[in-house]
Amino acid sequence: MIQDYDVVRAFEATAPISGRKRQFKPGDVIAYEIGQAGPTITIEADTSLFLIDRSTFKACCKLKNHGTAGY
Repeated sequence: MIQDYDVVRAFEATAPISGRKRQFKPGDVIAYEIGQAGPTITIEADTSLFLIDRSTFKACCKLKNHGTAGY
């Protein structure tokens, strides 16, 4: 299941193949597929994939509120 997250703190992530860096800023929205294991996870933004440390993700991203029920 893929969930949308709001970026609440700036961070940098790396494209897995090219190694290109991208800066994410508060207000950006990313997609995260739940159930990923390991210290590094994959996120999606603007149809591109990026790698980020799980601890950075937890500190910098918040589940997007899709309605009044909070999901």
